[in-house]
Amino acid sequence: MFSLLTLFAIALVAAVAVWASRRSDAFRPIAIDASLQPIFQRARSETRTRAFVSIGLSFLIFVAVCALNQYTPQSYGLPLMLAPGIAAIVGLTAFAFFPAVTAQSPTRRRQASLVPRRPWSYGPRWAYILPSVAAAAVVLFAILAGLSSRPSEDGTYRTIGFELDGTTSESSPYPGWYYGVPLIAMTLCLLAATLLALWRISAAPGPTLESLGEADRLLRVFSARAVMKLSSGALFTYFGGVLLYAGQATTNAATFWNGSNSVTLQPAATLGVTEVVLGLAFVVLGGSLLTLAVVDVSRVPKFSSESDPAEVSASA
Repeated sequence: MFSLLTLFAIALVAAVAVWASRRSDAFRPIAIDASLQPIFQRARSETRTRAFVSIGLSFLIFVAVCALNQYTPQSYGLPLMLAPGIAAIVGLTAFAFFPAVTAQSPTRRRQASLVPRRPWSYGPRWAYILPSVAAAAVVLFAILAGLSSRPSEDGTYRTIGFELDGTTSESSPYPGWYYGVPLIAMTLCLLAATLLALWRISAAPGPTLESLGEADRLLRVFSARAVMKLSSGALFTYFGGVLLYAGQATTNAATFWNGSNSVTLQPAATLGVTEVVLGLAFVVLGGSLLTLAVVDVSRVPKFSSESDPAEVSASA
């Protein structure tokens, strides 16, 4: 029931986001000369194929790592926690090494653009700042959780415990150093893969004609959106999962039982509930972003003839 509610929330958020972005600049049709349309139709197809292959490969890697988790119970769920991040890293790396999408016109004339193209040039600033802040929060949380963790019976730091009136209460799994160190490493790798993919988008050669600049920009915006949604979606998904596990373990460890009566240790119990709520919110946000990344593959910008403005209006 809980899983169904989570999936429903993800679907609802994704549907609202698609509706809100129906007139987004990233997906509006643009008119170009009819003689140049075949060039950009090919570029459009290559752009969509690049995004589709990257997202599809991420999905296959995610399934493979989840299957590995089922066959390695001695890993205590570590592959499952890392699955979204590993899948996104592989997909983004594949995106970066995919042949660059270029649109070369038949003419030999070239007009250089004076506008610099940077990895962060194809989206609102907050779309890059927010995931960066979230990544920093993941690293900080992993360090704090590691410092507050205790060794389990096998010596791995994946337990949290509290003491009350000489009684000790412990709970696991908790994202201590056993989970935290791989989590930090994966987050840094995810940032590197994201920057590499964005750099490849900005570094691809531009069109040879200035008149094709706007169409080229829209294709780059589309690619950057796909990269950021895949990266941010994975980041928020695994961060939400880590917070859920941390919150459940903290809440359990902060509850002391004396027969049929229980006493909760504050503020640890409140902190645990807060982590669970934030974890749920981040899982829904991450799942929604990943869903939107898939949806966007079918929404590559379309091009219309300059001689048919009515078509452009009707398509908007």
